[in-house]
Amino acid sequence: MDTAYDRIVERVPTGTRLTTPDKAAGKPFVIEDIGLEGIAVRTSRGGRVKMGLFVFDTAIKYLSDLGIRGERWLPVKDEGLQMLLNSENDRVRASSYVISILEAAGMIDVVHTRPNRVRLAG
Repeated sequence: MDTAYDRIVERVPTGTRLTTPDKAAGKPFVIEDIGLEGIAVRTSRGGRVKMGLFVFDTAIKYLSDLGIRGERWLPVKDEGLQMLLNSENDRVRASSYVISILEAAGMIDVVHTRPNRVRLAG
């Protein structure tokens, strides 16, 4: 069975330029490294953020467990989602990057206007 991380590796190559979810305030970032331990991105300010490979599966499982698909949407700022992703990623805030990468891999849909929302892709 493919994991979310496997799908990302197949569909989102190193060097891909993405933007965090909010259309008005979103910040660009670049996929800098995809490796056995996870993904690293270069932020618009030149910093580097690492995400462990399991954080992506955790996001998909959370949406699936809540039944967030079809007509159901979850706010990006959902406290449960934010806390879960931060704790899964060693308390490094990376949820905006995780969401954008999952969208680029075709695994979730994102509403880029406020209030930003996510759901599992059809």
